[in-house]
Amino acid sequence: MDSLSGLMDLIIKGSNLDGLVRYLEAQYGAVFIIANPWGRVLAASDQASFPGGSYLPFKLPVGGGEGVFQGETYLAWPLQSGAINHGYLVTLGAGKLPPRVVENLDQVGKLFLLALAREQAVLATERRYRADFIYDLLYNNFESKEALVARGQLWGWDLNRPHALMVVELLAGPGEQFRELAGAMVLEEQPQAILLPRERQLVIIIPSLEEKGATARRMQGIFNGLQQKLSRYLPGMRLAGGVGLFYPSTTDLYLSFQEAKIALEIGKLRREPGLVFFAGLGVERLLYQLTPQQLEDYYQQTLGRLEDFDRENGTSYLEVLEKFFQYNGDFQAIARHFYLHPNTLRYRLQKIGEILEVDVHSLETQLDLLAALKAGLLARHRSRG
Repeated sequence: MDSLSGLMDLIIKGSNLDGLVRYLEAQYGAVFIIANPWGRVLAASDQASFPGGSYLPFKLPVGGGEGVFQGETYLAWPLQSGAINHGYLVTLGAGKLPPRVVENLDQVGKLFLLALAREQAVLATERRYRADFIYDLLYNNFESKEALVARGQLWGWDLNRPHALMVVELLAGPGEQFRELAGAMVLEEQPQAILLPRERQLVIIIPSLEEKGATARRMQGIFNGLQQKLSRYLPGMRLAGGVGLFYPSTTDLYLSFQEAKIALEIGKLRREPGLVFFAGLGVERLLYQLTPQQLEDYYQQTLGRLEDFDRENGTSYLEVLEKFFQYNGDFQAIARHFYLHPNTLRYRLQKIGEILEVDVHSLETQLDLLAALKAGLLARHRSRG
């Protein structure tokens, strides 16, 4: 088969994937595409219809096979090495291919797998160097801002400009697909973004905007867009996110990184889905500076007696207090939660005041009780590591 020797010759000469698929289209008149396992285009002979980095407008059959798109038959051939699927060779207009070509797609696929492995090895090396730089950025491992800016220029990033930072975490769903899809989706909308995948997290750094509030809105838009796009590919997935404070210099991004992680953790503790801004945190922002033992001491001094009373008498006054704050003191909503009459709920709240020897209707007391509840939650979370 002449095309096989032609492909091999191109690979030996160092042709990239785009050159290989264009060669096949010139040979057979069909569109050829290389896609990753989740349908992201890595190379296409028709780049106008299937630009690199976009996602195929049709779903690939699991393990490969035939399908129809816009009235044309396509064939997806898995690029497999052992049990690992590295992607697909897709031919759109498969009906145009001579039978001998279809019969030899296995050999064609192996050649593309070889070329794909070579490109991925180069990309992996590049990603490793880039990740090393971003780690230095996040942990302040630079002698000067000049050194930071100079290294950033190697990757096309203008670190003379202020930047904002967000950490997004996948709470539910497959981590490998999240890392692959999320980064590509962010870069589609924010090509200047600096990204660092970390297990089930993605650190996102973007240039700040001058208009007041515009950067926060941009961050929220990125997060919302990620949720919407990922849900199409990863049904049932859930995201959480945290945003650090905005600083005028990129030399302070390491502070924003720590703050974003704190905001993320507090959002998870609150069990509130979505994006949490460190700037919008209340008393948790102060409590997080305390040690787990200090947090536990504060909790016990303020609410220890109530916890002991519940344990000794089989009551649930501590839960009543938690719901009182969760529902912002709305007696009707709290009563519905417990299936109680509002007057019964008022009695229980009064009983809490008697046990703790405080006036539960005092704003100062309520602030103290709320802070103690949050301190207990943080203490338990941090003691678990």
